[in-house]
This record gives sequence, C-alpha cells and structure tokens, in this order.
Amino acid sequence: MTNLEALKARVNYPLSDSQAKEKLVGRGVDIDDDFTQSVAKSKAFQLAYADTLRFIITMVNLSQGGSVTAQNTSGIRGTANAIYKKYGEALIGETGDTISELKDISHMW
Repeated sequence: MTNLEALKARVNYPLSDSQAKEKLVGRGVDIDDDFTQSVAKSKAFQLAYADTLRFIITMVNLSQGGSVTAQNTSGIRGTANAIYKKYGEALIGETGDTISELKDISHMW
C-alpha cells in the first residue's frame, strides 16, 4: 500500500485523492512510496494525519457521504491535538486558530 492509500485508510472518511495528497505533500511525505512501519511512526506522516483530521472537522461536506457530529468532533480534535502537542505545533482551538469555536449548528437545517 502507498502512503496515500494508508492515510485515506487511517482517516476512514470520504476523502478525495487530491485532498489527501495535499496533506501528505504539505508535510513532505512521498505519496507513492510504500507505507512502512517507519513511515507510520514518522513525524511527517503523523502530522499529515493530524492536518487531515483538522480538515475534516472544518470542511465537512455531507454530500461526500460522510458526516461528523458535534459529539465526535471533540474526539477527532483530541486525536489531532495529541499529535500536534507531541511535536510542539499549535493546537486546534488555541488563540488565533481559525477553528477555535466549533459549534453545533445542525438545528439550522
């Protein structure tokens, strides 16, 4: 399996190849290389995974066949933040973060 396939499998949410590629390339992970244990444990792959989780909770598109509820958003955020904290990166929800306030607006539709 390639790194691209591995990221999409780990996320387990409808994600286009382009969306996943952007996150991997942004962290310097070769999308076509074989996914190995060392890649899985690498800082770059883990941060690409966290970036993808951030993307999912900020850009949910119900037409993609998936949905993220208010209840599991906090779990996804917690997973991403644990990775960001491990590598000393800014956490989702810190001051200045663009998604510091996620609200359940499902009542609007």
